[in-house]
Amino acid sequence: MPPPPRPMSTPPQSPRNSSPRETTVVVCINVLPLVFSRASLTESCPWHVEWSTSSYGLFLRNIVSKQGYKPMFIGCPEVYIPKSDEQSVRMLLLHSFNCIPVFLDTTVAHRHFQGFCKGVLWPIFHNVVDVYNSAELKLDDFTEMSPSTPVQVQPAPPDPGVWLPPASWNPASQDKCWSEYCHVNRLFAKKVIENWQPGSVIWIHDYPLLVLASYLLRKLRGGGALALFMHVPFPSSEIFRTLTVRTELLRAMLCANHIGFLVFEHARHFLTACKRLLGLDYRTSHTGMLAVEYNGRLVLITCSHCGTELNHMRDLLGKLDSDARAVALQSSFAPLLTEGDPRRKKYILASVDRLEGLCGVPLKLRAFDRFLSMYPMRRKDTVLVQFGISLDCRPNDYHRTQQYVEKFVAEINRRWGAPSNPVVIYEERVHMQAQERMVLWRLGHVFLDTCVRGGLSMLPFEFLAAHHQHPDDDPGVVVVSEFACYSRILNGALLVNPWKADDVVAALVKAVEMPPYEMHSRFALNFKFLLDNPVSDWGGRMLADIEKAGMPALPSSPNADGTGDMVEVGFGFDYRVVQFSPGFAALCVDDTVRAYAIASRRLLVFDYGGTLSWTQCVMDDGAPMYLYHDGPAGRAVVDPEARLASVRKRDGQVRTPVSIETKASLELLCHDPCNVVVVWSNGRRVELEHEFGSIAGLHLISDSGYFLRKADSLAWESLYADSADDFAWKHQVTNVVKTYVSRTNGSFVIENDTSVTFDYHSSDPEYGEMQAAELYEQLSHVLKKDKVAIARGKGFVEVHRFGVNKAIAISMVLSFCKDKVDLVPDFILCIGDDESDEPAFKTIRAFAEAEKLPHVLTCTVGKKPSTAQCYVDSVSEVLSLIDALSVVRTKRLARRNSSPTSAARHQETVAEQMQQSFQRRFLNAGKIISPVFVRNLSKEFSKVISTTNLEEFCVDRFNPAMLTSPRGAGRTVDDDATELEAAPPAYWLDRTFTAAQVLQAAAIGGALGWGLRHHLRRFFAA
Repeated sequence: MPPPPRPMSTPPQSPRNSSPRETTVVVCINVLPLVFSRASLTESCPWHVEWSTSSYGLFLRNIVSKQGYKPMFIGCPEVYIPKSDEQSVRMLLLHSFNCIPVFLDTTVAHRHFQGFCKGVLWPIFHNVVDVYNSAELKLDDFTEMSPSTPVQVQPAPPDPGVWLPPASWNPASQDKCWSEYCHVNRLFAKKVIENWQPGSVIWIHDYPLLVLASYLLRKLRGGGALALFMHVPFPSSEIFRTLTVRTELLRAMLCANHIGFLVFEHARHFLTACKRLLGLDYRTSHTGMLAVEYNGRLVLITCSHCGTELNHMRDLLGKLDSDARAVALQSSFAPLLTEGDPRRKKYILASVDRLEGLCGVPLKLRAFDRFLSMYPMRRKDTVLVQFGISLDCRPNDYHRTQQYVEKFVAEINRRWGAPSNPVVIYEERVHMQAQERMVLWRLGHVFLDTCVRGGLSMLPFEFLAAHHQHPDDDPGVVVVSEFACYSRILNGALLVNPWKADDVVAALVKAVEMPPYEMHSRFALNFKFLLDNPVSDWGGRMLADIEKAGMPALPSSPNADGTGDMVEVGFGFDYRVVQFSPGFAALCVDDTVRAYAIASRRLLVFDYGGTLSWTQCVMDDGAPMYLYHDGPAGRAVVDPEARLASVRKRDGQVRTPVSIETKASLELLCHDPCNVVVVWSNGRRVELEHEFGSIAGLHLISDSGYFLRKADSLAWESLYADSADDFAWKHQVTNVVKTYVSRTNGSFVIENDTSVTFDYHSSDPEYGEMQAAELYEQLSHVLKKDKVAIARGKGFVEVHRFGVNKAIAISMVLSFCKDKVDLVPDFILCIGDDESDEPAFKTIRAFAEAEKLPHVLTCTVGKKPSTAQCYVDSVSEVLSLIDALSVVRTKRLARRNSSPTSAARHQETVAEQMQQSFQRRFLNAGKIISPVFVRNLSKEFSKVISTTNLEEFCVDRFNPAMLTSPRGAGRTVDDDATELEAAPPAYWLDRTFTAAQVLQAAAIGGALGWGLRHHLRRFFAA
């Protein structure tokens, strides 16, 4: 358990009184928005600290200023704090600023920020793959400690007193800094847990802390609101996939309940990366936001850009005349801008940019040079005032950009200006205070930004706020790159492509010559966004969304009401919280064996692929293909039909052969007279016969229940008495699907006895979805009058005979036991691993509830959301369970035979019991597929579904309250069907059913002897 949170005082910048209703918002940011400087020796703390006035710092201070929220910042100081000063700085930040510092070792901080954040993530997230140019690419130094080398305890290095100097890292060396990146995120997680309180909101900001949500989720165990907001762009999936830790980053980000982006373009790239790398789909949630469905819960996605705090801007502007730095800057510019004549003013283009390639300052200077060459009349009255901010990272990029800028500035002034009258006024600063920026914005007529790729920037909003205070003056024009985030929200700005110099020149000409009415109109459009979206209001809206996301509900979960238990799954970055049905737990082998031992009528149902055998990708080297032995010499030849069957399992998987030990255990189970053992599969008959045909007493069901073979027969029963043209549709469907396969790289067609499948699991996800949607629509039209169902799932579109699935199959078996065998099983165990088994689980549970059976277990393989009651982790656990059950019977017989004096009497008793056993009565009862069952089932399908199009039936509405009471004595399925056929239209109100639900209703109704209509009332009324 984490230690109790420390008492926290309200920061002085928040004038409101703290109340018990306030929600603490833990803002996690890599660098605290504070400025540190050495204090005098007389003060208790050797450091003087104040709030940062940078645009980024002002943004962070105001995002949690809405009434009802109390901010607490967790982050690193911007300067290195010696060990001896950490305690005093910690207390100062906590009590005066409500900030919790995270102190880092210099080497760890260097490799985290300079190495991974700026050397790897920064270029990648800005869609730059810099393979060789950013830093020297070197071979691995094998003298360094490898991950497998034992850790050697090294003496602590002397306190350096400052951060290590900046260094450029090549992105190809990203694996060298990944451990430090994770280590820093773990340190942040520790601080958050120490100060977290129930009900608090955790808001993580930007790319240096992308994996923090993963560490927090495993500590909070799914509780609380956990959000991530990205200040930088998110790259396209093709760029993002160059990261060696791409899946780790995505999974860690998805541990948050809410992820925010500045614009939809960034969110779209993120959603595409989730689709292509993790196979996750997105949709619109019930709240109207985008949502990614991840492990049984929804991760909400928001696209929203903030403005600036106008009240704060107003205060800054009011203090410019009294601020020494602002007055000094204005005084230094006055002679250059007026040429000594105060009445003569120049047209000023104002810019403040970091000196890095992504900001596009050399492109801006190149375009301005062309502007002056094309318009000589503007050389004397137009000046570009450019401030460059030095970088504390990526020195190669910084020095290269600095050289370009200084070279271009000198050349442009030489060409078009004079020493006393420069056309470009350039100055490089380490920092530029807010007051100094406001002076520049007031002097400027045009805000000019030509960034190549940009994230969050508050500078254009400062420019607009500065000009709003002087409505009588020129309101100013905003000329920005179309690659800047804020270009999507400033509707009055002039957008340019910085790579096209003529485009920038045309925009500058338009800005300089723009008539006043257009200038005011464009300014009004831009300023309206600032009025509607101050940072405080924007932060309040975001926090409201985050708190809603902290209470997850999944409408499409196995639970109809969207409720369920949140369970932790996985380790490392595979750790995640999954939403399960209430009561879903691991299968208890001991309880199962005890229930099995006391039962006398047992029904055991096992799926094949993924349950009795492992599956693996068809492209793997070890992927087995099924071999037949032809002739006495045992010559192995590949059977083409069996080879096709081997890839029947969807998503490009093949089944490994069932082991000899597993077959032996199954045979022991089948020899027990109390057992009826069934193995079923979506695969073909030839595959099941090849694997299990030699096991005596084993019943087989293939093609999702269409074909059944009892243990005492070599013939397969068919679900329906098919006429010759029942499968006439297969040839037409196969030709259509092959056409789509030829258009979709990586897809293939699977043609089975009763179905045709278009499998696009290995194709491009988005293109495959497009093709699948088009194929589904075409097949729905072509097969409108055929008795087929078209199922569209994840990575496949399947066409099969209508009314065929595993739910129908198990309902036939249960109905057979109840009506013909006249014995209801007192122990049922059904184990499966994929979606096709889910309807069968519900059918079995409904049957057990109706018959009040005490020992019924439905089990899925793998810990995942399911309608089953329990789960096992792997195929190995299934095989161990089967082995344990088979041993129970063997030991019991051994005890019975242990007494020689009773051997003869025991043999007679066993023979008599065998004749009356559940297994023998099951075999002697005739065919499993009862003509009466099939006829009744067909009648219900024909009268309810086949009379109209299935899709039309499924969107009709149905009022359960209008139905009659449950079936009385003497009523039959035919009576229910007749009444349903004559039902007035008023029955079809208030509820919508899907095709899968209709099949589910028919399956359970068939098993229990209900009519379809009566089952709909009971099963869906809730």
